[in-house]
Amino acid sequence: QQNELNSFLWTIKRDPPSYFFGTIHVPYTRVWDFIPENSKKAFQQSHIVYFELDLTDPFTISALTSCQLLPQGENLQDVLPRDIYRRLKRHLEYVKLMMPSWMTPDQRGKGLYADYLFNAIAGNWERKRPVWVMLMVNSLTEVDIKSRGMPVLDLFLAQEAERLRKQTGAVEKVEEQCHPLNGLNFSQV
Repeated sequence: QQNELNSFLWTIKRDPPSYFFGTIHVPYTRVWDFIPENSKKAFQQSHIVYFELDLTDPFTISALTSCQLLPQGENLQDVLPRDIYRRLKRHLEYVKLMMPSWMTPDQRGKGLYADYLFNAIAGNWERKRPVWVMLMVNSLTEVDIKSRGMPVLDLFLAQEAERLRKQTGAVEKVEEQCHPLNGLNFSQV
């Protein structure tokens, strides 16, 4: 029931009102039906929308990709214990082998190929910092693969905001997200 859902929408009482909405980085199709009407209405009525990051900006995506990389000349094999590196490599080989069977007919119908998808997610994995490899591996599951090709909720809302010609912006810079994660030591990761 719509009236029983927690909207995760905060209202800042001013004229006009401002809203604060907490999102999660999952495909919007997994959560859209559970987002209460008050949140959707606040989005529709807003003229300016700010997101955590501007996921529609190619510079943001490029900066996110760059921040995940180890320093020049270093590879994951150099920083991980040998047994963990071997297990990781075997697991990624398994995922690559399984990925075609994990994909949906709808994904194939849209021209999404397993090799392309694997490379989009795991390409250059040997150059990534351990924390980013951990996050990548956590997303390489059958359930997550079946929902690839759908924008995450934040990106979906940003695309909708652009389509509706709303002014958009971001409250964080890539470095503000990247540096804390890159600052974790190996035992924390």
